[in-house]
Formats: sequence, structure tokens, C-alpha cells
Amino acid sequence: MLKKHLLISTLLLSPLTCFANESLPDPLLEERGVIIKDASQFDWVRLNSGEWLKGELIAMYDKELEFDSDVLDTLVIDREDIYMIVSDRHHTVRFNDGTELSGTLNISGGYVKVGDLPAKYRYRDLVSIAPSIDSELSAWTVKISLGADLSRGNTDQTEYSARADIKRRTASSRFLAEFLGYRTTSDEQVTKNNIRANGTFDWFYTQKMYFRPIFFEYYRDPFQNIANKYTVGAGVGYYVMDTDKTEWDFSTGPAYQKTEFDTVTTGEDKSNASMSYFIGTNFEHELTKKIDFTFNYRYLTAKSDTGGDSQYAMASFEIDITDDIDFDISLVWDYLADPIADENAVVPEKEDYKMIFALGIDL
Repeated sequence: MLKKHLLISTLLLSPLTCFANESLPDPLLEERGVIIKDASQFDWVRLNSGEWLKGELIAMYDKELEFDSDVLDTLVIDREDIYMIVSDRHHTVRFNDGTELSGTLNISGGYVKVGDLPAKYRYRDLVSIAPSIDSELSAWTVKISLGADLSRGNTDQTEYSARADIKRRTASSRFLAEFLGYRTTSDEQVTKNNIRANGTFDWFYTQKMYFRPIFFEYYRDPFQNIANKYTVGAGVGYYVMDTDKTEWDFSTGPAYQKTEFDTVTTGEDKSNASMSYFIGTNFEHELTKKIDFTFNYRYLTAKSDTGGDSQYAMASFEIDITDDIDFDISLVWDYLADPIADENAVVPEKEDYKMIFALGIDL
């Protein structure tokens, strides 16, 4: 395991000097020569504030750099705060024109140099840096959120919620998976009990456009008379906004859906299937350094004998307590256009709302 330390540089800037015989502007070449003595063993990052970080570069994605330090643990740094990156280990980098390059990495003076290739790409055109082979596990991020609400007195009510978010990011692709479970009991009677799990795999064709060769979703809610609902599809997506603080993308495509009902009236089918079409959007915005807002929405068409068109939306505020612990507030909305009657001919409500308070832990 690499040893990592934080160094703070107080050296004065030197005159503008070329870097490594390339036309790479680097006014801090002298400072760099004094600080960096073992680039083959450690990765180095210089911040605009003048601070130096010594450790292991994990990855860069979504305008953020993940950096590992024994002293400071895992750091997430906004790319706009970075002036220089030096690493003699091999990385795969991707630029906004779709180009991927692999090799050692030097970023300085607003330019990116990979291996022995000329430094012709600007830092602002850099989309991502993929993890090196020896830090493959660091490409995965996992967040677990748990919530509970207990009420005792005239009515005994207990609410539990569990949520898991799993992500894997590389220079040209990403995998996203989410699980959300919610259960409520009142006077020992279950009043809510649903599960939603979904996942997507995206391959980026350009910085803004991506292909989604597959997505899947599983949903269960006996109180909507849905024993199991399976959805599989594919599509394309596009980022309409992608800045340091805001991301907003849309995705759309065909899908196949099968629904198994909990109970049905006499003579009705216990399950039905339908071809469908989906459109979805994801919005993320950094309100402050410690508060993030996210909004996810999806519309899925389907035949009425499977329950009809469905809609799902979740709005969340994530409030940082520590680097690894968040307090999450989420509002979830589920809508089904044509709920199927149960064995007693009772038709479920079309809409369902949930307010969830939970503590989230980044693993």
C-alpha cells in the first residue's frame, strides 16, 4: 500500500518554463522539482491554493478527483481546485471528443500530457481518468442509507427504510444500481411494504451522449396488487447540462415489462406482459459544499391489463455530516394509471407517497 502525505508548499512562482521539452506551460517547474522526488512510487496533486498532496490517484469523474491519503483518508477534490497532477503510473483518460489515451499522466498549466504523446489536449477537455489496474476496487462506490421511525401510545407504528446506491465508473462507461425498500406496520398490521431495485449500464460515445445497452428494474408492492414487476430495456441518453455544480440528462428507449399480480378476481389472468417505452431524467445540483439536491423521474408506458402507464419520481436532499456520513431527506412518488383489482374486487389507489429520513454511509 502506498504511503501518502500532505505537503504544503510556500515556494514562490518561477518564470514561465516549458515542461519536458513539450510546449506545456508550467510556471511552477522549479517548485515541482523541489517537491517531487519519487513520482514513480507516488502520485502528486498540486492545488490552486499551493498545497501538495502525495498519495494515490484513484479516479476522476463528474468533475471530481478521488485521491487516497494515509493521513487524510480518501479525498474528493473539485477539478476546478486542481492545478497540477503528476503520476508515473499508467491511467486511461478520456476527452470530450471521445479520444481515449493510456499512459503516465502529467497535467499542468491547463494542458494534459499522456505518456510520450504531445500535450495537445486542454485540461478543460478532460472528461475522466479511469482507475489503474491495482486500484480497480476503488472504481466502485457504495452508499447505504437506513431510516426508522417508531411511534408508541394510542397507535403503535413502526416505519423502516433501506436504500443502497452502487456505482462503477471508468473512462468510457458507468454502471449504476439502486435498491429502495420501505415497510410500515401499525398495531402489528403491515400497511406498506414495497421494494424497488434497478440498474443501468451506460457507454459514453461523447462527453454528452451515451448509449444504454441495458437497464433493468424489479418492483414489488402488494398494496398496489403487484407481486412482482420486471422491466428490461435499452436506450440512449444525452446531457443537456454538465457543469461543476449541475448535471442534467435525459434518457429514452424501448422496454419489455411483465407484471405478476398478488391476487385477481375470478377469471382474470394472474400475470400479463407488455412492450413499452420509457423516458427518464436525472438532475443533480450542488446547493452548497455540504448540501446536494437530486431529482429522478421516469415514465414507462404499458398496456392497461398490466397496470397501465407508470410514473416514478424521487427528490432528495443529502446533507453532509462528515466526509462519510450524510443525513438524507427524500420524497418518493409512485403512480400507476390502471391498478388491477384484487380477489375482493378492490382497486388499489393510483398514487403512493413516501417521505423518508435516513442516515447514509459511504463505504
